[in-house]
Amino acid sequence: MADNSSIESGWFALCDVDQLGERAIYHTELSGNELVVWRAQDGAINVWENRCPHRGVRLSMGHHRGDALQCQYHGWQFGSGDGACRFVPAHPDAAPPAVSVKRWPVEVRHGFVWTALAKPDEGLPPFTPVHELDNEVDVSQQIRLRTVAIDACSETVQRALAGYEFDHVTLDPWSNTGCVAFDAGPHAVVVTQLDDAQQGVVFLVQPTREGRTCLHGVALGVSARNGSERLAVQRHHQQRLNALRDALEKQVEPPCSDTVTSQPTPSIPAALLSEKPVFFQPAASRPVSPARPLTAGFVISATADEVEDHAFTVHLARSEKTLTVPANANLLQTLRDHHVDVPTSCEQGVCGTCRTRVLEGTPLHRDDFLTPQERAAGDCMLVCVSRAAGAALTLDL
Repeated sequence: MADNSSIESGWFALCDVDQLGERAIYHTELSGNELVVWRAQDGAINVWENRCPHRGVRLSMGHHRGDALQCQYHGWQFGSGDGACRFVPAHPDAAPPAVSVKRWPVEVRHGFVWTALAKPDEGLPPFTPVHELDNEVDVSQQIRLRTVAIDACSETVQRALAGYEFDHVTLDPWSNTGCVAFDAGPHAVVVTQLDDAQQGVVFLVQPTREGRTCLHGVALGVSARNGSERLAVQRHHQQRLNALRDALEKQVEPPCSDTVTSQPTPSIPAALLSEKPVFFQPAASRPVSPARPLTAGFVISATADEVEDHAFTVHLARSEKTLTVPANANLLQTLRDHHVDVPTSCEQGVCGTCRTRVLEGTPLHRDDFLTPQERAAGDCMLVCVSRAAGAALTLDL
C-alpha cells in the first residue's frame, strides 16, 4: 500500500455494484494505489491490489474463473476471500506456493463498493453512512450517473461542487438554477435545489492519484417512469459535469495534498459552468512517421552493456511535450512526474505492459521481454527500465 499520510483516512466509493456483472474485473485507483475489484460466483466482492505477487503483472488483465482470478502471465490463480494462490499451471500436481494477493477492506453500502485508507498506526476508520442514500430511500427515485474523471485534486473538486447547478424540471443545460451544496460525509457532497429540497444529487469523491479525481453521482427525487426519462436525467447531469470538469481543467492550480478539509468552499464561476457542454472527443488522426532507412554504419539498437547512463531528452509526439530525463532518473518516473500515463505492471522489464513505440532515436534496452529481432528493429522499448542510447528519443505518447 502506498504512503497514505498525505490524505485523510476514511472510506471511499470505488464503483457502482452494477459494474461488477458476470465475470467482470474492474480496475481503479485510490490515492495512487492500483486496485482490482471483482465479484465471485458466490456473490463475495473482493478489493485487491492490482498486482500478481509472482511477477507483478496486473490482475485486471487476467481472467475471472468464477471463484478466483487468474493472472494472464503465468496463469497463477488466487482464490476469492483470502486471496491465496491455489493453482499453478506449470506445476499442477504440486502444492501451490504460500503467497497471497494483498487484500483491501470491503464495504458494500448504498449500491457502491467502498474501501478504506488508514494510517499504519491506526485501525480501520468507522464507516460514515450517506443518509441521503440509505436503503430506506425509494430507490426508484435514484438514478445512477456515469462516473466522471477530472484532472484536478480531490479537495479542489469537492470545493467546486458548491457551484454545481441542475434543473430536473426543464433539463436545460443552459439555465442556471438556485442550488445549495453541503457535506454529507467526509468524501460525499449533496447538492439540492433551493425551491425543491427533494430534488438533489449526491456526489461521492474518489481521489485516484495526485491531481486526478473520480466523481460518482446519484440523482435523487426524480420519478423517471421510463427509460427515456432516465436517459434525459443522466444526459442533463453529464452535460453539467462535463462543464464542471472543463472549467476545473482550464485552471492552473497549485499542488495540493488531496486532503479534504473544512475550509470555505469557493464555487466555480457560473459563467464557466454555463458554457456550451464539451464532450470527450476522439483523438485526431495523425500521420505515422515513415520507417527509418537502414544505412551503412547506422546503429539501430543498443544494450545496457554498450552505453553508460546519461541524461537525455524525450519528445512525446502525441502530448506535444519535451522532457529531460536526468542521468540518475527513471524514464517511467519522469513521465509520471509530468502527468503522462503509461500502462505498467511489473515495472521490472519482464511483462511487456509498458511497451511503447519509438518514432525516432535509439533505445538502450534493459528489459527481459523483447526478442533480439525487436531489439534490433529499435522501434519499441519498455519505458519502465530502458533509456536512450543517444541524446534524444521521440515516443508515441
